[in-house]
Amino acid sequence: MDRILQEPYAKAKKALKQFPNIGEPGAEKILLFCGVQAGLPLEWGGVRVLTRVGYGRAQKNYGVQYRSVQEALAGELPRDAESLARAHLLLREHGKTLCRNNGPLCHECPAADLCAYANK
Repeated sequence: MDRILQEPYAKAKKALKQFPNIGEPGAEKILLFCGVQAGLPLEWGGVRVLTRVGYGRAQKNYGVQYRSVQEALAGELPRDAESLARAHLLLREHGKTLCRNNGPLCHECPAADLCAYANK
């Protein structure tokens, strides 16, 4: 693992994806929490939250939707791993508790005024 972490980001991510059950989001999370950052890794809940507030496009194909959210976020993210890790964890929790797939609690959401989904 130490050798992988010394590689450039793209090469390290590719190496991690060779392990069973590690896809792009998983490899990105591993690199982030090891202090190697290049973006904001997201889980399904985080992708859903960001799509609902206008980043990216909702798609049937998760990979396409994930990439559209990542592209929409480009240039707006903090640069340090600690801030990115905090954002990842906050989006994950928000997607699990309030911005759920079924029965979202928009009336309890502190970001409802920013959300196209809540305002429709």
